[in-house]
Amino acid sequence: MAILTTPCLELAPASRVIRHQTYSVQQHVAGYQGWDLHVMQLSEGRFDGEITFVDLEGLRVVRDQSSQAMLKQGGVNSASISFSFPLTRPKTPLICQGKSYPDAGILAIRGGELPEIRVAAGLDLLSMSIDSPYLATLLHGPDAPIDTLLTGPNYLPTTTNYQTLAQLFELTCTTLSRKPSPAVIRELRDTFVGHMLDALEHGEIEKVTPSARKRVVDRARDVITAHDNEPIAIPSLCHQIGVSRRKLQYCFQECIGVSPYTYVRLFRLNAIHRALTYGDEDMRVQDEAARWGFFHLGRFSMEYRRLFGERPSDTLNRARGNRAISG
Repeated sequence: MAILTTPCLELAPASRVIRHQTYSVQQHVAGYQGWDLHVMQLSEGRFDGEITFVDLEGLRVVRDQSSQAMLKQGGVNSASISFSFPLTRPKTPLICQGKSYPDAGILAIRGGELPEIRVAAGLDLLSMSIDSPYLATLLHGPDAPIDTLLTGPNYLPTTTNYQTLAQLFELTCTTLSRKPSPAVIRELRDTFVGHMLDALEHGEIEKVTPSARKRVVDRARDVITAHDNEPIAIPSLCHQIGVSRRKLQYCFQECIGVSPYTYVRLFRLNAIHRALTYGDEDMRVQDEAARWGFFHLGRFSMEYRRLFGERPSDTLNRARGNRAISG
């Protein structure tokens, strides 16, 4: 199963392992400090996740686990290349730039470019981020793929054993907690790098580019965003971008995995969830719901709770509690 790459947080040498438990999609996104990420929760249910950051002297390793399907896009200024390996096989394929990747594989992405990716519920991936100049020294020769990787994103088949990588990561976390010698840290780093180099040597690198249907979806979402205060009717949406209803349905289903109507609903509910997550004492749920076109509060609360596994007032009260704790 192809799995997306994840950005890596720069860690202080004194703290080589950092774990974050997350309980909402917005909290999960906030764990990636320094990244400008845009994320939507797509599947229904309470979000549970964990992000573990590991620093190995020039190699940043992240294990990202999350319970719900998401749509991700973003970026950061970085001179690194990230390789993301799957540790499990989700039931649905990864969709990147509107293209589906049902087989086991890796995404290699240049730092600063996280393309739009739909990830399945139950994601468990390991992302390794290495400085481009250092990787170039390892990939020497006229056929070295470093130039191809720098144009990213790219998809690679993998022969890596999922369980082996997961065990290596847990061993690394345990070892680092014991303050190992620099030689041991370098050995762990080189073992991870070996997996990256093996992936590059055992398969063709396929450049990932937006599909034609992805471009249709992007035009439709521009219109949806422009009508953020009310749900735009699908026939009107089709008219504005010049496609048939059937074609729009196919494009959304292929690129995002949901219908246009469902996307409009998810777009508005996620926007409200984002606002409530950072809400203050003056914010009211009914005002935020009305701002995004939900005027029947009872129906809105039911839809919100079905998607996020909690009432909108619960989200807002947690935000207020966090503000009180932080001062």
